[in-house]
Amino acid sequence: MGQTDKRRTFLILLALFAGGAVPIQLVTLSFGYAQYIQKISMGPKVIMMAHEFARVYIPLVYVPSIVILIGIIIYSHGRYPDLFRRIVIGLGVGALATVGLDFFRQMGVLNGWLPGETPVMFGKMATGSRSLAVYYPVGFFIHFLNGADFGLIYTFVWGKGRNTTRAVLWAVVWLLVMELGMMIGPPMGPMVGLFGINYAWPQLFLLTLAAHIAFGVILGILAQHFLKDEDRGGLLRFIRGAAT
Repeated sequence: MGQTDKRRTFLILLALFAGGAVPIQLVTLSFGYAQYIQKISMGPKVIMMAHEFARVYIPLVYVPSIVILIGIIIYSHGRYPDLFRRIVIGLGVGALATVGLDFFRQMGVLNGWLPGETPVMFGKMATGSRSLAVYYPVGFFIHFLNGADFGLIYTFVWGKGRNTTRAVLWAVVWLLVMELGMMIGPPMGPMVGLFGINYAWPQLFLLTLAAHIAFGVILGILAQHFLKDEDRGGLLRFIRGAAT
């Protein structure tokens, strides 16, 4: 493997980490700190405890990861078009799929099936502010960036499928894994019980399940449409692929 290929491999793995795992982990790590370490399961205090973690994580990890990803996008454009394409398409289709998820999320908010509104919870956790004008835009950004990150992970790990049906199938499987993590991990698991059993059962579980399936369907269809034939194959094939 030549120096150029090593650089490309490093950028692929760095983009996957900085653009996928690190931003998504802001939520789980912050609320995990509040709920597991501080032993607070529910209520306004859990958000303030999450903020205590996030105010360190955001400037030291979250923002640098976004800057790194933007740098990789700029650097790879023209040098590694396959890497550029998977990042940009992944982020774009993930953000669009979040719109479909939000249709179900709003149903849950309006009917009281969710313990809180996601952008509000994320925004207060990130900013520690009680001002709607401050916390809501930040929470909305984090919410959509998380959706975009799930799209990036999908295009990196699965790439373009053999056909649309297989692409949708794998995307839905990916989002069902996320549904499972959401139902048992922080913040939802400790807050409402496993699968929402202590809050609004079975509405909460069925609602979030439908939302994640819708996300997966939209993600699979859009990724299959916008990725090129040379983007076929999963992460290992992507890493081994030609640099040009």
